[in-house]
Amino acid sequence: MDGLLKRRIGAGVVDVLVQGIVSGVLEKTLLKRVKNKTVHALITEPAVNCFIETVQLSTGSGQTVGQRLFRIQVVSENGQPLAVKQIAKRIVYRETIAPIKTWKNRKVYLRDGSILPEDEFAGTRVIRKIN
Repeated sequence: MDGLLKRRIGAGVVDVLVQGIVSGVLEKTLLKRVKNKTVHALITEPAVNCFIETVQLSTGSGQTVGQRLFRIQVVSENGQPLAVKQIAKRIVYRETIAPIKTWKNRKVYLRDGSILPEDEFAGTRVIRKIN
């Protein structure tokens, strides 16, 4: 397994933990107003997670909390700053189609962790940040 892929996995775990904490806090406050737990499971958590990731990638250093800890960064292949449209495409593809494509071609993606299916689709790549 590629070292960059290991960093991506670690960063993903940290990001899921951060998003879970934020979603949990929001759920507690929203639970008082919206009693339906299905709404929270199907709408609140995914919407909050997408929003948090989009805000983190589109502002500041262009990194999520996990990416900062593991010193990696998502960059656009054309050298431009990440566009919100690119980030949205990347998130939606990663959550829907990418797992199937990754499983089918896992040997290729295990060798090079800089470009996964969601990166190919959105025109991004992940690099090690040297600082």
